[in-house]
Amino acid sequence: MDGDIYEDACYYQYAFEDEFSKNLNLDINRLKKVKSFVTETVDDYSCERSQDEVESYEHCEKVNKKCVKQWLDKFNACDTYEQFKKVCSNYEKSTVSQYKRIEFFFFQYAFDAQYNKKHLDVLMEYLSKDYYIGGNAVQGLCLIHTPEVILDKYDFSQASVATNRKRKKEVKDFVKDLKNQDVEMTVVGYFDKVTHFYCEKTQVYRYYNCQGRKTLNQWRSVDVCRAFETFDEFVKYRKGNLKNCDLSEAIDLDVDFSKYTTDDTTKLPIREDENLSCKVLKVYKNGEFAVCQFWSNEDKEIVKQQVHRFSYFFDFVAFLKGDLSGADLLFCTGMKNLSNIDGINLSDVKMTSELCEQFNVQYKSYDYDKKLIGEFPAVEKNEEETALVLQSSREFVSSDSSMLFGSFGDMFLWNFNRISYISDLHLMHRIKNAGCKSKEDVVFTIKKIIDDILAESTSLTLIGGDVSSEFSIFELFVKMLRKLAGSGRRTFVFVLGNHELWNFPGLSVDEIVDKYRTVLKENGMYLLHNDLFYRNESDDMGIIPYDELIQSDNPAILEKLRCTRLVILGGLGFSGYNEEFNANDGVYRATVDRNTEIQESKKFEQLYDKLTDVLAKKNTVIFTHTPKKDWCVDAKCHDNFVYVSGHTHRNMFFDDGVKRIYADNQIGYRNESPHLKSFLMDGEYDYFCNYEDGIYEITSQEYQDFSRGKNISMTFNRQVNILYMLKKNGYYCFIHKTKTGSLSMLNGGALKKLNTKDVNYYYDNMDSMIAFIETPLKKYTAYQESIADEIRKIGGSGWIHGCIIDIDYYNHVYVNPVDMTVRSYWASDIVNKLVYPTVPALLKNECPELYANYLKLIEGEKSNPLAVKQTKNEVSLLPQEYLETDIYKASREIKKMQKLNSNVLTTWYDIVPERNELPCKKLVSNKE
Repeated sequence: MDGDIYEDACYYQYAFEDEFSKNLNLDINRLKKVKSFVTETVDDYSCERSQDEVESYEHCEKVNKKCVKQWLDKFNACDTYEQFKKVCSNYEKSTVSQYKRIEFFFFQYAFDAQYNKKHLDVLMEYLSKDYYIGGNAVQGLCLIHTPEVILDKYDFSQASVATNRKRKKEVKDFVKDLKNQDVEMTVVGYFDKVTHFYCEKTQVYRYYNCQGRKTLNQWRSVDVCRAFETFDEFVKYRKGNLKNCDLSEAIDLDVDFSKYTTDDTTKLPIREDENLSCKVLKVYKNGEFAVCQFWSNEDKEIVKQQVHRFSYFFDFVAFLKGDLSGADLLFCTGMKNLSNIDGINLSDVKMTSELCEQFNVQYKSYDYDKKLIGEFPAVEKNEEETALVLQSSREFVSSDSSMLFGSFGDMFLWNFNRISYISDLHLMHRIKNAGCKSKEDVVFTIKKIIDDILAESTSLTLIGGDVSSEFSIFELFVKMLRKLAGSGRRTFVFVLGNHELWNFPGLSVDEIVDKYRTVLKENGMYLLHNDLFYRNESDDMGIIPYDELIQSDNPAILEKLRCTRLVILGGLGFSGYNEEFNANDGVYRATVDRNTEIQESKKFEQLYDKLTDVLAKKNTVIFTHTPKKDWCVDAKCHDNFVYVSGHTHRNMFFDDGVKRIYADNQIGYRNESPHLKSFLMDGEYDYFCNYEDGIYEITSQEYQDFSRGKNISMTFNRQVNILYMLKKNGYYCFIHKTKTGSLSMLNGGALKKLNTKDVNYYYDNMDSMIAFIETPLKKYTAYQESIADEIRKIGGSGWIHGCIIDIDYYNHVYVNPVDMTVRSYWASDIVNKLVYPTVPALLKNECPELYANYLKLIEGEKSNPLAVKQTKNEVSLLPQEYLETDIYKASREIKKMQKLNSNVLTTWYDIVPERNELPCKKLVSNKE
């Protein structure tokens, strides 16, 4: 600060009494003079418009509106294509174009063309010949005029033949969607505060094919705006209907709105004589202070709001003139540093009891039922003996998980398949251990736990019972979790624990479950109690309830789960088969006796046994509060299932790649730092898993469903004649047959013509072709993986696609599939490349940080896959420019072969390759 500690400084409540401060000979009065940086207070803001707002409104009324009107007149006066083209050119140079796009005038001209048919021809000629980005405008015209007429008049001719044809097809497809009503449409009215015109905007949202799924595109729409100079014109056009209209910015609009149709979607301007009340919300949230002012009319509708944000507590206090009454400062822990509160009103402020006592502020004490807090000696012993397992982490992912993947899509898939879990939170023990004296203390304690959960949660989090033995605390936890999680793509699935039953003696298990299910359902979460949760896609999930599972036969259930990526069979489980620790020991207090416990365990066991064959074909999690040995006579775990449980507080996990048991995140009675753990699940499904080996005719939609299940990204909009699915020994092949009998093999959405016209030939020889490709491919892939692994070790990406391994966005390694030689290169695009003699040479020049990591890695190593020797004449010592694209052709072929990893054969070679050589030898050159 160059010694200047006085200018623009505020030392709120700092005493300057330490020895260091005294020795500096400071001007204390000057240091304490500035109390805050703000000069305005809450009283300076009212519902009335500020002078700046009034002046801005008047400017728009006198200048903007007038300019827009002049341009509208210029456009509407055009009777020929030449005139229209000249006006468009002039408009793009005008200042008005900076705040109003030219399409606005196109649409007004088009509405005028309803009365002047010649204008439509003029507009269509201009859009066809001169407006290159006019696709949205042309589609918008279909909402004004007859769509078939627009399509007939649109003759885009500004690009190549292929592009011209594509533009015409885009409009044709839009017209088809409109005709079939295969769109979603919204219509809203509003006062445009920039142009001061009254407008009605129509937005049309279209569906698109997302991996075979019909999905609404909510981020892109075709928009059409119709503008009116006066309110009378606007309301007449809308026939007096002001629903879905926002006129709040039309501050000089003085009309009797009782004559028109309005509802709660109508926003009207504030009247001068309106009796308004103001509510002030004061809060500390996410590291900043906020003051929110809300003005409401007599119908309690909010007509205006203003938000003020502050980084500093002293500015917050100054703006409110010391009146913090009713403020929510629960999470402002820094208040403990205040030396005095003179001039600050803290009445009814939300604070922890510790701060209330510090500042002599009254608070309402919180009394909880101590009978609902209890421990079991055996469980406490388990918890103590396995505390290290609970505290240890099994995570192997680096802090920058994006380095493991080559694209955002791959990173999303990683998160989608990773499931986080926690059990036995025992919030009543957390509340007791934290010494909570008030309800605010309880909220403070629970929020800290939820913050940790949300910081580590994946797209799906399992919460495995014993959250709280007090129902109201469970409900508070769920509501806070929902609010803090927001409306993002995070799903929470619960099962109940034995402690959840303690609060309800006298009620049946089903009655208790209904109470918890209602709370969770209201907050968009799932409760499994002998139910099956399924997730097809991130936006397509649900529950098959117990009654339906029992009443349906297994083939019907399997058909319903045909496109399911993940299933979770869940419930409390109970301890019917546990003779040592059960209801007789008070596990459920007085709510469940031993006979009921046994019945409940057998109920879940029977459901598990019934569904085992179905679930064995899916990616399945068995999620229970109690371990399998407690609810099933056969304690052995199924190899195809993942088991997640809690209850015992004996934290353990077992994962040998076959059997997977995760019971290692049971928080228990004493642990005060709950964290999530997680595991990975395969996210694929086999759409044809129930089909026997053979040749089948399938539909285009079924092919897309299969590809989506295998996570194969593609676009497939082809018209098909006959589509065959060949299934043999777990592998698939898809062949299209034309009307003339020609066959082509499918690779995603691409077709490769086949020489033989008999589909049986390809079925009979599938095994041989797979072996020809797979045997050398395994050797090649293993070599690639060894290089990729070393790249990851030094901090690179290591993403394999075809023959190429990414180091980062610009730097790559190419492994020749013919002779296994390695080339490293830098590329700005697929043409411009610099080839280096070795990988270390590239790292040294292009990735110095990774090169430093490489040098550390090879210390003491005799060999490293990144330092393979090159042939003498392969490249010179300096990097050489290489403009050929042959490596990508070979890479595409390898990528086809690599789809065998998904058990899909997508390429066929009629020439039998030599033994142990990849069948792309003639496709890869050895150019220098």
